[in-house]
Amino acid sequence: MLETLGKYAEADFESPHYFQLTPEVLLLVWDPAHQVNAAPRLVEQGGQSFGSIASVRLNRLDGRSRVVWAVSLKEKTRLSLKLSAGAVGSEATLSVDAAKPGPAADAFAITNGLSQAACAVFVTTFLSAWSGMFRLGRSRSFVNFAKELLRSVNDAPPVVDAVASIGSVRLLETLINSDSTDIKTAVVIGDTGVLRLDSGTCNTPYNGGKSRLFLGAVDMPQPPANGFLVLSGSWGLAIRKLATDNVKRTVGAWWATNSRKLPEVRDYLVSDIGAKSDEARAAIRDLQVSDPLPARRHGSLSETGSFCAVETAVACEAGVLVGGWLRDPARVYQGLDILAGDAGPVALELHTFDGVLPETQGGYAIKRFVAFAPVGRALQHNLQPRFEVRLASGERELLVPPPQPGDIPDTRAKALSVVTPRHASDEVLATCLSNVLSDIQSRFRQSVGEPSEVLFGKPLADPTVSIVIPLYKVFEFIKAQLAAFSADSWLAENAEVIFVLDSPEQVTHVEDLLAGFHLLYGLPVRLVVMERNGGYALACNAGAEAARGRYLAMINSDVVPVEAGWLEQLCASLMMDEQVAAVGGKLLYADNAIQHAGLKFIQDDKGRWFNHHYYKGFPRQFPEASTSREVPGVTGACLVLSKADFETVGGFTTDFIVGDYEDSDLCLKLRKLNRKIYYLGDVELYHFERVSIRKNEDYTRGVASQYNRWLHQSRWQDDIVALMEAAERREKGLSA
Repeated sequence: MLETLGKYAEADFESPHYFQLTPEVLLLVWDPAHQVNAAPRLVEQGGQSFGSIASVRLNRLDGRSRVVWAVSLKEKTRLSLKLSAGAVGSEATLSVDAAKPGPAADAFAITNGLSQAACAVFVTTFLSAWSGMFRLGRSRSFVNFAKELLRSVNDAPPVVDAVASIGSVRLLETLINSDSTDIKTAVVIGDTGVLRLDSGTCNTPYNGGKSRLFLGAVDMPQPPANGFLVLSGSWGLAIRKLATDNVKRTVGAWWATNSRKLPEVRDYLVSDIGAKSDEARAAIRDLQVSDPLPARRHGSLSETGSFCAVETAVACEAGVLVGGWLRDPARVYQGLDILAGDAGPVALELHTFDGVLPETQGGYAIKRFVAFAPVGRALQHNLQPRFEVRLASGERELLVPPPQPGDIPDTRAKALSVVTPRHASDEVLATCLSNVLSDIQSRFRQSVGEPSEVLFGKPLADPTVSIVIPLYKVFEFIKAQLAAFSADSWLAENAEVIFVLDSPEQVTHVEDLLAGFHLLYGLPVRLVVMERNGGYALACNAGAEAARGRYLAMINSDVVPVEAGWLEQLCASLMMDEQVAAVGGKLLYADNAIQHAGLKFIQDDKGRWFNHHYYKGFPRQFPEASTSREVPGVTGACLVLSKADFETVGGFTTDFIVGDYEDSDLCLKLRKLNRKIYYLGDVELYHFERVSIRKNEDYTRGVASQYNRWLHQSRWQDDIVALMEAAERREKGLSA
């Protein structure tokens, strides 16, 4: 049905008529003598072919039918058309001289005498299907006809208000009948053309059988003057005149002054409008942070009382990571559901483990829980998803977590805190944390931005090797490194030095250091500055991308060579044997104990694989550690390989959190090229790991490290087993 019908024009289509819609498209209109129940046909009797053709059958008020064709022409020539409508005797002919402009399409005449449902069908077909099929959306004559068409069926439409904007995203609001809220298509038409909206909608109850309808329009840089919104569904058609007085108002300002702060509207803004663009996502995040929902828990803490709280609800593309705790001595809780919009309540499968509240909260024994709700993107941008706890009485109580962090690093920290390291089992990592952490890492990578570069001195014209050194807050070894590099004649003549600063807030301090050390040692230095902290892998990859050498030497910021010639030896081993993909040397602690003599994999009592270094803690001159040999891998603290191989395998994998397992992952990727990894026992460097590691002790004991281990193993389990079996056979052969 239509909400309002306009005035009709006189029309007579007993014999077919044609109209010129655009220079390339004709409209043919015919009222056959009988009701049309079969598909109508249109044939050009002279053999001319059409570019495209479409038709629609429409019911007249007197029970007969009207057929409208849209035809695009390949050639502008004289046409002899035969029209048929299925019934016996229902045929007509029409001559068209397409070389001459035809009469302009008359919307009032075409809709005259049609039923309300027929008008709705024609408008919907014309704007939604034919505009795209015949590429009419930007045609001025098409737009003019479309506006006349809307006026012909509703000459006094209600208003739809563009109430707020985020960039080119517009939030539209109007009233609509409560039984007309199931929207199938939504089209905006203005002077510049037709825009089909792919947004969802939100309805809230209003007075007098009406609903307040909200929908978002994306890619509308300038709301059209004299524009219309056309809504259609199984119920019929609704036409709205577009008002743009408030279009410059921000969503935040609109929400702050809006008295209808209903959960449905808030959820729509978060889930639908927030997904339209990066700018919209940021604005909706800020709205949630500035105007959070009050946190809501259930029950009261006491010896006999039951209590339940959701403290963590981190959403991603796949679903929501949920964490919280409960105390239920009376066993009143039957389950926990997440409210997922149109999908309704979704039951959570809880992983529980024992805990104790602080003494300030009573010191009660509790059950902590973690779960993953596979609800897809329904809550992707929601900082406060809502939950319901099911009670034994059959009642349901609402739970609302505190606002979740909006910043990505804080979101990642929140997700990692949902379970204690002791309870971060492989099952919990795989079923609960993996999807969320993978999504967070992906968004985190995208947020890092593009690095910049600062030069100190004149760089080498054609370096053989590029030394890439990531820097993060530890700068005390830069002087020792550059002093050793400058004293190495082969390195000074063949290598460029690239520091990558991953704590950009310290750029001024590092620039001052490098400028002074360049004057002191005369060694040219390049400083690549990350736009924001991205972690070890992203920093190394940025340095590798900037590198100009044939080889890459990945060196930690706390590694200092014992003597000159180390880099020349490592590069020579790659030059002499093309089967060798990467090499590393012996790394020593400050007390001359061995820190690294090759990397291998060992299993714990649960069969989980961990990275380990050969002969770690052994004396510097331990004979086996001084033997050059093939090894499963080498540490990223000193790893040399060709830039071509590095690029072939995609550089360091950036899925790991903070920095861990990237070096063994790189070595395993290189081995997939059917290549070898070698350790050189006579190349020695100091690695002051026990100094720098203090900045990451919390990390190495935490859930992030366990997640990285699980991720590494899930990808490389079979390769690691085969590799370690081969390494064991080699070691037995050497000892024999």
